This record gives sequence, C-alpha cells and structure tokens, in this order.
Amino acid sequence: MEFFVGKRRDVNKGYWMSFENHPRLENTKRNIYTRCLPCLEKLYAQLEKNPGEIVLEEPLNCWKIVVVFRELDECLALLQSYQDEKFPLQRSVRGRIGTSDKESPNIVVVFQVYDEEERQEMLADLQRMAKEITPEFTIFYERGCQDLYVPLCGNWQEWLKVTPIKNPHLIGSIKEKVRRLLRGGKN
Repeated sequence: MEFFVGKRRDVNKGYWMSFENHPRLENTKRNIYTRCLPCLEKLYAQLEKNPGEIVLEEPLNCWKIVVVFRELDECLALLQSYQDEKFPLQRSVRGRIGTSDKESPNIVVVFQVYDEEERQEMLADLQRMAKEITPEFTIFYERGCQDLYVPLCGNWQEWLKVTPIKNPHLIGSIKEKVRRLLRGGKN
C-alpha cells in the first residue's frame, strides 16, 4: 500500500493537494460528506439562533497534525518515509500538502486524525522522521476547523461538549464564512 496524491497543483501558489493511502482518496471524499459537511451544517444551524453557547461534538474529535517545511520535496520525503516505515496499515492515513498563503516561504503537510491515541503516536513518528529530513521544520497539532471555532469559543484546550461563545460579536462573520463553505464559496 502506498500514498496517492489528488490532482497535482502548484502548492506554492496557495493550492492544496490531498493525499491518502487509497488510490481514489475514498476516505477523504467520504469524510467530506459524512463528517465535515454535517459538522458545518450543525454549526450553521446553531449560529442561526444567535446562541450564548454551542454544542461541540465532532470538533472535539477532529485533529490536524501540521508539519511545516521550506520545500515541497521535504513534504514528499516525509510521506515517503512514513510510507516506507509504517505501511501497510489497517487504518486510513490522509491529509493535504500546500499553503493558504501565497506569500509564505513554507509548505505544510497536514495529517487528519480523529483519535487522540492515534494523534500522539503519529505525532511522535512524524517528528522523528522530519528530523531525519531536515533540522528546519516545525510540527504541532491543533483542532480541525479551529479557524471557525476558536474566534467564537476561544482556546481549544478549554472546549467542552457545550462551550460558551466568548465573542458573540463574531457570530455573524463566522456564520457567513460557514455559509460560503457550505455553498462552495458561491454567494
């Protein structure tokens, strides 16, 4: 088994390439429709009511391990190293490579995981492997979709299943951002 990469794009220009250990990126596609989309719809429905708190379920079990490199080749070398050492695996390994900031000198590899134990094991493996590629890297983990939830709920380490909204004045802008995501960026 090996990693497969989605449509090749120029990651230095603000694009992302998905990867997964399935040739048709089946789990990536499935998660969009069975996990991400319902989570966004649930958030939007809650924000429609201008609540004082929101119910967090999926976000509490959605993690990203982010490895920051200077070059795309370093990102690909990390995938190759992980593949060589860890495959075959019974579980899906998926994520993306790229940057949202066209001006950034860095390229990142983002691994998506839904379990804290898997997150910790993968974090340790990736940290060790990245050191073998270059001493100039950064690695950390964060919650998935924290760009939506952190402005509303604050520090993700303090989130609970029912979390108070700390910045109610941001509800409108976050709701609009979620609406655009649900409509594919269209108005």
